[in-house]
Amino acid sequence: MKKYILNKCISIFVIFKKNIFLYKDIIEFKKLVLSSNFISLKLLKCVINFPNNKYYLGLGKLFEIKNLIKKYKINYLLLNIVLKTNQEKNLCNYLNCNILDKTNIILNIFNNKADTYFGKLQVKLAYLNYLSTRLVNRWNHLERQKGGIKNISGPGEKQIEIDKRIIKKKINLIKNKLIKIKNQKKKSEYLRSISNVFTISLVGYTNSGKSTLFNLLTNSNLVNENTFFSTLDTYIKKIKYNNLNKILVSDTIGFIKELPLSLLEAFESTLSEINNSKLILHIIDISNVYFQENINIVNLMLNKILKKNIPIIQIINKIDKIKNLNPNIDYNLKKIWISAKYNLGINYIFNYINCFFSKYYIKFKICINVYILNIIRNFLYRNNFVIREYSLNGIKYFFDLNMTNLDLNRFIKNYPFIKKYIINYYE
Repeated sequence: MKKYILNKCISIFVIFKKNIFLYKDIIEFKKLVLSSNFISLKLLKCVINFPNNKYYLGLGKLFEIKNLIKKYKINYLLLNIVLKTNQEKNLCNYLNCNILDKTNIILNIFNNKADTYFGKLQVKLAYLNYLSTRLVNRWNHLERQKGGIKNISGPGEKQIEIDKRIIKKKINLIKNKLIKIKNQKKKSEYLRSISNVFTISLVGYTNSGKSTLFNLLTNSNLVNENTFFSTLDTYIKKIKYNNLNKILVSDTIGFIKELPLSLLEAFESTLSEINNSKLILHIIDISNVYFQENINIVNLMLNKILKKNIPIIQIINKIDKIKNLNPNIDYNLKKIWISAKYNLGINYIFNYINCFFSKYYIKFKICINVYILNIIRNFLYRNNFVIREYSLNGIKYFFDLNMTNLDLNRFIKNYPFIKKYIINYYE
């Protein structure tokens, strides 16, 4: 687990009079600040009718903030809103401190959480795209560079033009690297499709317990942190349950209220993995008093991301924190109640997955003699096709098998003689 030094800051929570204020939004903002490795010495609520074009906030509130900055001797001011370029610049100049709006805060979290090469590239691309819109009028302290040869001077490039060109070059370089990785991912997706390998995607509001459930379903040890965006990169692993050997589970980035569109676009390739799923498990933290609003936010995000209809089942997590809630499943409502932390009700998820994917599998029985047994036995067990094996007399052996139609065709192609030993197909 990474450790970081917490920077001191003052955080400003802006509320619009016309909007409905939820206490949950302040709690969420506090978690965002902490997840970004800042510790807020003062949280100031600021109620406004509409944003000021120059500073976003009114001069009276800015005067109060300036005094707080001097009092606490801090260099960072964090806000829960997205600032325009000129507003950020004007605030920096007026308050004489570093300004981080919501986009910048989330970018900071992303930068700390990215572990894989692909994830780091996406974060860097998102940051450079953000920075490219923040260069305007930032170089007033620099004059034009001198151009020409020796003593012949003339108007050269402005610093902003140089920086724009450098950033554009870096963006194109990263995009080219991402294209190569995307092509590799497409090849993997194609190989999975022709191999009849199916994917289940875990989605949900950030910090809803996706990673904990992912570990249970795949017998993994993905690090769980009680912070926002603990999972930034997409993790894909095989499900570990009976004969579900052709099913993968994908854990993706968590959603959050009003996630800036620019960040959503930067992680398009990561989130596109959801579109390759046969089934989506929507993880819900039932212990969160605003869980219904979180459900709506995730559904809104899924509407933007999904390009086709994919079945969704709701996984009601953290029932251990609610009285009189027990593990349960409702097939009609497509809801399963669990506690991933205490491994309660996980069997219902496995059963549902087994039932859902049964239409893609063929179950049948074969009866072979002991001589053929040694030819195909290792193949069957190596591919996890065997449901049950038994023998009545030690001469004839019976196998109950479970495989996809594609696997069956390959099985028959590799061992043509097996067709005459198939004695029964069943559902």
